[in-house]
Amino acid sequence: MKLRVLNIISGVLFFISSSSLLIIPFLDFDDNLSVSAYAVALLFWGGSISGIIIQIILFVTCKKYTKVKESKTRQIVGVIFLISVFVLIPIMAFWRDNEFALSINLFLLLFSIEIYFVIKRMECLK
Repeated sequence: MKLRVLNIISGVLFFISSSSLLIIPFLDFDDNLSVSAYAVALLFWGGSISGIIIQIILFVTCKKYTKVKESKTRQIVGVIFLISVFVLIPIMAFWRDNEFALSINLFLLLFSIEIYFVIKRMECLK
């Protein structure tokens, strides 16, 4: 039960980390970085690193359990990740100045790959 709670906490940390990317277009980068820019960076890196550490702990724990077949939910999240990758390439090539499209796509890309591993651990911990 504690491992499932850790996995859910990891998912929440990944969501906070990915959501911080959506704030970037609204920040003011005129002369120097503001306090809000540092706060967004702290949310991003803090959530990412904490979530990854928890996932590594769960990975080591899940090695003891039997392998589980990939679920439909995990396949759907994997497809969303691949679509985000293929959409990111033209956005970076043609719409570099469109910060909104880029930040939304980066959010989807990062969040889908992180949630893929959260779902994978959840299947292992059933």
